[in-house]
Amino acid sequence: MSQEQRYRPDDDCPLYSETLEEHIVAYTRGTVPNHGRFCGNCYTPLSPDTAKCPHCGTLTDSALPPVEEIPSEIIAMLREQRQTESTIVNSFAYAGFIIAIAAALALILGVPYLRPESGNLIVATIVFTLVLLIGGRTLAAILGGYYGDHYAYARARRRLRERWASWVASRG
Repeated sequence: MSQEQRYRPDDDCPLYSETLEEHIVAYTRGTVPNHGRFCGNCYTPLSPDTAKCPHCGTLTDSALPPVEEIPSEIIAMLREQRQTESTIVNSFAYAGFIIAIAAALALILGVPYLRPESGNLIVATIVFTLVLLIGGRTLAAILGGYYGDHYAYARARRRLRERWASWVASRG
């Protein structure tokens, strides 16, 4: 059985390694301190005897020596990235659900047999419920889980690259 590999974008922005994300999330939840040994370039957590960052390849005796804590700007960048992704994915999913509601209403009001005045209220309710449940779940998954996810990741990553470039320029 093969182990799932995490996607690693090739966009000249070394943020975020899996271990850094895990550390930042644990720190924001209050389960670990923001203290340790981190790569001076990408802020990936390092063990005391590590000579080269496993994520970005920066040597610990280079111009960017290891730091003792993750800068608050880096933590804010991850929060902004995740917030952007969450907002967009949820918006796409809700749009899918709204489309399913509109389609179910159009079906009920458009098919004469299902109209309320036809006297087939139970059949219309069953059809409406099935279209709403199946269509809502399917469209929310497709729009939010696929299209929204791809769009949100690209947009959040683009903003992260901009903030990262600004951060690199400001730190010297």
